[in-house]
Amino acid sequence: MIENPHTAADSKLCDFSNAKGFLKTRASLSPGSGGNLGLMDIILALHWVRDNIATFGGDPKRITIVGHDTGAALANLVLISKSGKGLVQRAILLSGSALSPWALIPDPDAVRLEVSQQMACHLVPGRNGRKPSTDDITECLRDKPIEALMGVRLTSVRFMPSWGPFLPLEDSLDPEFAMEHSGEGFITSELMLGMSTTESYNDFSASDIQYGLEEDQRNRLLRTYIRNAFTFHLNEIFSAVRNEYTDWDKPIQHPINIRDSTMEALSDGHTVAPIIKRLGSVRGEELPYIFGLPLVQGGPAFPQNFSRQDMGVNEAVLNFVTNFCKTGDPNEAGHQQAPPLHPDYGTAKERTRFRLITWETYETTTQQYLSICKYRKELEYPYQKGVTLLNNANATPWNIETPKR
Repeated sequence: MIENPHTAADSKLCDFSNAKGFLKTRASLSPGSGGNLGLMDIILALHWVRDNIATFGGDPKRITIVGHDTGAALANLVLISKSGKGLVQRAILLSGSALSPWALIPDPDAVRLEVSQQMACHLVPGRNGRKPSTDDITECLRDKPIEALMGVRLTSVRFMPSWGPFLPLEDSLDPEFAMEHSGEGFITSELMLGMSTTESYNDFSASDIQYGLEEDQRNRLLRTYIRNAFTFHLNEIFSAVRNEYTDWDKPIQHPINIRDSTMEALSDGHTVAPIIKRLGSVRGEELPYIFGLPLVQGGPAFPQNFSRQDMGVNEAVLNFVTNFCKTGDPNEAGHQQAPPLHPDYGTAKERTRFRLITWETYETTTQQYLSICKYRKELEYPYQKGVTLLNNANATPWNIETPKR
C-alpha cells in the first residue's frame, strides 16, 4: 500500500503482479480445464482491496485498475470477466488491451504439452497406478521445485507471447465478443487508454535504430508479423500495410524513413489499432509520469535527471490521472485552483504552465487531443510524437510530449 504525497487527489496505490499463473494444466476436454489462474489471482486481490481499502482511508466504490503492456490486457480482461463484475469502477490501460494480437496465447494445450515434456510429466504414473498421461499435469508440477518451473523455456514466436491468458475466458469465445455482449457493468465503466508514438521500439535492434532499414528488411519484418498475427489473406494484408505506410511522394526511400514508417506500422498493428484506429515517445516512457517520479528525481528503474519541464508535465499528468481515478472526470476535483503539487521548482510561469487547461471530450470526426509539452498547451490533431492518453468514458484523447533533452 503506497500513499503518494505528490498527488492532488486523496489516492491510495496497491501494487500486485504475477509471473506464470496462466499455464493450462489439463486438456481442453478435461473437467475444469485449469489455467488462467493468474487472472483469478488478480480478481482475488481486487476482492481484498474492495473489502479492506476503507481501513486505509480509500473508497471501495471508487477503485481504479491500472495496467501497462500485458498488465493492460489483464486489466481489460478483468473488466469483461463475470468474476470481476463490480470490483472496479474505472480502468487505465497503458500500451495494450485484450484486443492486441499478443494479449492471448492461441494454443494453450501446445504449451501444456511442451511444459510436460520439459518437466518429464509424461513419465510420471497417474493416480491408482494408471499409465503416465499428459492430460492432467497438475500433480506432477506440484512436486517440482520452483527453480525447475522457472527454468522452463518455451518455443518463441516473434511478436507473439509464450505465456499468457487464453480462450475461452469463462463462456466468452473472444474478448471482442465479450465486450460487445457485456452487460451494463462493462459498458458504463470509465476507461482511460494510453499509448506512446513508438510502441514497437523494442521490436528493433540497436543497429536498426541507428542505421535504419532497407526495403527488403522492412518487407521481411512486416511479413513475419503478419504471418504470426493473422491467419487468412496474408499477401493482401502485407500489400495493404506496405502501401499505407510508404511515402510514395519520395522516389527514393532513405533507410531512416523506412525504419520510421515500419515502426509506425508495427505500433499501429499490435497496440494502437486494436484500441482505436490510429491516433514522440517510446513504449514505457509514460510510466515515470504516472507514478510521479520526476517530482522525486527518479527511482531505481528510472534514474534520469528530470528537468523543471519534466516536473511541470508530471504535475499535469498526476492531476488528470488522479482526478479521473477519483471522479471519473480528469477535469474535476478542482485541480486548476489547487496549490502546486511540488512548489519548489522553476519560476511562477513554469509552475502554472498547465493550469486552467480543460481536457475536452473526444470527437471521432476531428480526433483532436490535448497536447501537454514544453512549448504548447492546446488541442491538436493525431500524428504528433508523444504519449497519448484517452479517456474513453468521454472518449477524450490526450497527448503528452516529454520535453526534449
